[in-house]
Amino acid sequence: MIAKLKKSLLWPASESWRQLFINLAWLAPLLLLVGFAGGLMQWAPQFDLAMLKLAAIAVIIPSLGEELLFRAAILPKPEAEAPLPIKWMVLSTLMFVLWHPIQAPIYGGAFGAMMLNPWFLVAVALTGFACARLYWETRSIWPAVALHWIVIMAWKALLDGPSPWTTA
Repeated sequence: MIAKLKKSLLWPASESWRQLFINLAWLAPLLLLVGFAGGLMQWAPQFDLAMLKLAAIAVIIPSLGEELLFRAAILPKPEAEAPLPIKWMVLSTLMFVLWHPIQAPIYGGAFGAMMLNPWFLVAVALTGFACARLYWETRSIWPAVALHWIVIMAWKALLDGPSPWTTA
């Protein structure tokens, strides 16, 4: 397990980063559709010191931490040319989705309530599946961490998503 986690932390080949943008191209419109349909977001850009702090925190928690747990630890070791392990990706995504409501009582308030919102959980499932696919395609956790972080920061910095680390 430790060897697999270490291998997942290797920096990917430069062409792997293209996969990040390919996944963002299909994920972003779906997340916007789900977010606006579910009333989870509104256009409200925030660029201040609190958002900069949140950006720094979000790289480690949740982006790196959750990707190591829900992708690198759960999915089989990615192999070149191997087909997507759909049943493992579904399991990884399901566990990722279930993890969010478990946190609701810990955070409470608007952030805790949001973690129980079915629209939010659909967005979590889409993001989790995209991260699993990206991890498998690139054989590195870093593009998935970047995708996870971009989704979080776009939602919080541009679309008024609540956060446990800010007053929003």
